Amino acid sequence: MRPDWLRTADERILRYFEAHPPDYVPLMASRLNVHLDYAEQRVALLVERGLLEPVTNERIYTVTDPGRRVLEAADEAVATAED
Repeated sequence: MRPDWLRTADERILRYFEAHPPDYVPLMASRLNVHLDYAEQRVALLVERGLLEPVTNERIYTVTDPGRRVLEAADEAVATAED
């Protein structure tokens, strides 16, 4: 099930890190055209919720297994809505 608190930007961020693991938040924000401060806030929340995790002390992140499950649930919700 997709969490109620998950925003569209959060899903875009998760999908980015799933496709480009690991990577830096500033690069992700630039590529997704998201303001850096906002991206950093959302990444911090996604880390707090266990959907992203830092890979190194240099602030490189990747998607966790729970993060992948959230993306799968989002895909299923879209597929169900299209039926």
